[in-house]
Amino acid sequence: MFLEFKNEGTFKRKYFEMLKYRLAYGSLELEGITDDLASARQALKILNQLNAINYIFEMPEEKLSHMAFTNLLCDLVERVTGGEVSNFRTTEAIVSGSKVARSHPQMIRNDLWYLIDDYNYQISNCHNRDNLYEIEANFHIRLLHIHPFEDGNGRTARIILAYNMCKHNLAPCIITKEIKREYCDLIEKGDYKGLAKLIEELSKKEMGIMVSLYKELDSKGRIDENKMSPEQEKTYNEIKKTRF
Repeated sequence: MFLEFKNEGTFKRKYFEMLKYRLAYGSLELEGITDDLASARQALKILNQLNAINYIFEMPEEKLSHMAFTNLLCDLVERVTGGEVSNFRTTEAIVSGSKVARSHPQMIRNDLWYLIDDYNYQISNCHNRDNLYEIEANFHIRLLHIHPFEDGNGRTARIILAYNMCKHNLAPCIITKEIKREYCDLIEKGDYKGLAKLIEELSKKEMGIMVSLYKELDSKGRIDENKMSPEQEKTYNEIKKTRF
């Protein structure tokens, strides 16, 4: 559902265009990376986020191998930072205000491989939709605790979170400066259950926003009808014959 954003004229396409800008600016604002919106400097920062968001949402939906995952992270952070960062850090990480020990530079790749192995296993064995929130929260916290790059870790991780939720047919969540303290505290404590609850609340809030946007656009005649494919129409007609 949520990854079907490419059909021009559909609501999902219009929603995605709005989502990208909200994700981009929200993530920058969360980290205090803000300038005057009318400035070229801020425009470039937003463009970098949009490039990264477009890049990951154009990926094929498939399970990532070790190499594919690490390559994806490097590709994303390069876009997120406008080319300033493109590979894993080579020095110890210093995160202001945090007491969490980040991965040693020589262990970053190994820690990322353990992370994607564990994530793929949990997703493959997940049979309860509600458990997806905990899986994504755990992945998000672990990725941030590894802290693979000198810069751009949070922005990259939040783009991946939004993409993963859409991939699993969950409404994405936009983490803004209004919940920064709660969000950062949960990450610092490694409280994946608490973060899962927050992600779920934000996802449900986003679903409500989607409904409101749809009603607003539809009332103005700005949504083309989403036609069923021949296969969908055939299935629908067969169901209708048996039920009515």
